[in-house]
Amino acid sequence: MNKLLHPLYGYPLAGLEFIRAIGQSMRHLGESHQPSPQHTIAEHFFGVNVAPADNAEGDDYICARLSELGLRHVRMHFSYESLQGPAERLLERLLGDGFEVMLDLLPPAAEANLIFDDVQAQQRWGNFVETVFSRWGERVHAIEIGNTPNRGKWSGFSSPGIVMATYIARQRTRDATVPVGGPNVSDFEPLYNATYLSMLNHLDVAPAIHTDNLFVERVVEPEAFDHRVLGRLARDLLKLNLVKKARMLKAMGTSVGASQLYCTYTCWTIKRLQRRYAEPEQKRVDYLVRYLALASASEALDKVYWGPLICSRDGLIDDAADDYPVIDQVSYYQRIRGNAAHFQPTPAFTALGYLIDRMAGAQCQQFHHDPAGLTLGQFIDSEGKSFLLTWCRDAQALPLSNILSSGQLRHASFRNAGGVSMDAPVVINEHPLYIDLPTDTLHPGLANPRFAPAMTSLAHLSSRQWQSTPLQDSAWYGAAMLRADAQQEDLEAAPLLHPAALGQYPELQVMRDKRNRLWNIADPRQADNTLTVKLNRVVGFKRFTYRFRPSKGRRHWDNACQMLRRGVATPLPVAFFEAPEQAGIRDSWYVCQFVPNAFSSRDVYRAFNDGAATYRGLDKATWFDIIAGFVCHMHDKQIIHRDLSSGNLLLIQADDGQVEAMAIDIGRARTWSGPGSKVRNRDRMLDLIRIAYKLTWPDRALFIDVYEQHLGKSLSPLWRIPFHYYDNKQRFKKWLKRKRGK
Repeated sequence: MNKLLHPLYGYPLAGLEFIRAIGQSMRHLGESHQPSPQHTIAEHFFGVNVAPADNAEGDDYICARLSELGLRHVRMHFSYESLQGPAERLLERLLGDGFEVMLDLLPPAAEANLIFDDVQAQQRWGNFVETVFSRWGERVHAIEIGNTPNRGKWSGFSSPGIVMATYIARQRTRDATVPVGGPNVSDFEPLYNATYLSMLNHLDVAPAIHTDNLFVERVVEPEAFDHRVLGRLARDLLKLNLVKKARMLKAMGTSVGASQLYCTYTCWTIKRLQRRYAEPEQKRVDYLVRYLALASASEALDKVYWGPLICSRDGLIDDAADDYPVIDQVSYYQRIRGNAAHFQPTPAFTALGYLIDRMAGAQCQQFHHDPAGLTLGQFIDSEGKSFLLTWCRDAQALPLSNILSSGQLRHASFRNAGGVSMDAPVVINEHPLYIDLPTDTLHPGLANPRFAPAMTSLAHLSSRQWQSTPLQDSAWYGAAMLRADAQQEDLEAAPLLHPAALGQYPELQVMRDKRNRLWNIADPRQADNTLTVKLNRVVGFKRFTYRFRPSKGRRHWDNACQMLRRGVATPLPVAFFEAPEQAGIRDSWYVCQFVPNAFSSRDVYRAFNDGAATYRGLDKATWFDIIAGFVCHMHDKQIIHRDLSSGNLLLIQADDGQVEAMAIDIGRARTWSGPGSKVRNRDRMLDLIRIAYKLTWPDRALFIDVYEQHLGKSLSPLWRIPFHYYDNKQRFKKWLKRKRGK
């Protein structure tokens, strides 16, 4: 009798192995989350997933791009229809050109669903596996069995099904010498890994290569600790970052004789990145370099296959196609879409090529990693040249002078993640930076095991046009915005924005002078520009309540940087300053760009409430589309303003009639960071009841309808209730003010 079908086998055994898997996972929680300070990156560490085009010209394109990247290792999905089809054609081409191919064998999803107890489906699977092993087993680098069994909706596999499929495949190919991989669990779900590996080992068919699609996309940043295992409260206790996850999986594989661990597929999708960043292509570059550098420093992963090579949503090369397959490509990257004439390599493609050129075969001499801040490694490449690779976590920045001496900075050369030379940057930011030094000697601090430059939670903007940097002296702590292409020049001019100087400049206009003071000055750095200065005074009871909060100046700065990082318009922050101690209860300064010729949505509402058919040449529907569209875009980027009165949404109309909206008075705004989407409908209503407060009820209904069109779904049918609450609240406040005035 088939060992797999014995009455004592199956769910009772699976349940026992699952219990053991819990214990095994807990034992491996002791693995370190810190990268190895010294390690070597193998020449063959980097790989990529490929799929065939409909014609041979596509194969030419794939091989040419792989050579351009300097990649020799690729991975392909291979199923029943692949035989005598485009996939077989591409496979032969790759092998003929000397590429090292890992084949992932998988049945169609419908067949995978039958494979546990359908004898005919088992026979078809066994015949397919035997054919592939006999034809290519001696020519490929490795063969992987199965695909994403913990994602049965995509792969069709059940847990018993993947065990059955692996057992049949190994029984049919006992004499094969090619390394066999599995079980291809997707994401970090170690209970699946441990259970599958133990069951396969029990059947004497454990893989030689432990494979896992080790995504960290859902925790957003490669350095982040995963909150999804036991919740946010346990996140910092467990410290499950990429490095620790890889080491846990490595230990699980080693326990059953799988001496190697491969990450067979990982990427960040543009669709997901667009939810949070104004420049999603740049973020994919950042995360690709940061992921691969940390993965190699774990010394647990023997190979990482990025994937896919070509795809409009996920790929290193955009195929210009506007569709996506029903089955996610991590489960079955079947073919590439589009016409090769329209394919366009993305910045991530260039970044991977440069990373391979610098890092493949490199030796790491020192590696400092603060999971909450700076990462810095010193390497010697395959040609014996010394260089640094460094970055900070998202929205952070650290002056380069904290790392390198003034002499080293003068003689160093800098390149961005794509290998493009940079002129004298002044900070390390979230974008990986390569630094070439004429000498192997580093700043003395890096040689110290306790080296840890001070980092703060202050938000920074690092975009194509702007780069902010922290500033500090004995009396003030703050930050200044620099032009990205003139960082050193603007840094030298930063003292002109110091609080000691701001109060001395002539005032062009005073807009407010009550609890806080707001006025305009000519930009002392560029006289043809105008700046708005806000002095935030802390008086009365707030001297107690603000003791536990950041200063107002800092809140404005942080929110402005976060909004601009996410593509939500607000006046450019120029500088802020606060007292280093007890910042919340001391006066603080905030300086931003003045926006000339602006008006607010309050002016728009007033015109229509007075019966006008148009305002500034645009009708009501157009204005509501502009305003509601901006508010919805802000919410979709995980930002709630929380004080979005009609006067706090500025509008600027160009000569051609185009209108740009931007949020001001953003000190109360809340920006959700980290994984997941937290902005709920009730959060959205906090802004909607304020921005539409001045509208009549019919216009409110029209505004909400336009907002829902931008949102792509309906809000609660009870949306009027929060409006009634807010109306009554405002009536009470007005009554209270009148009563106090008597």
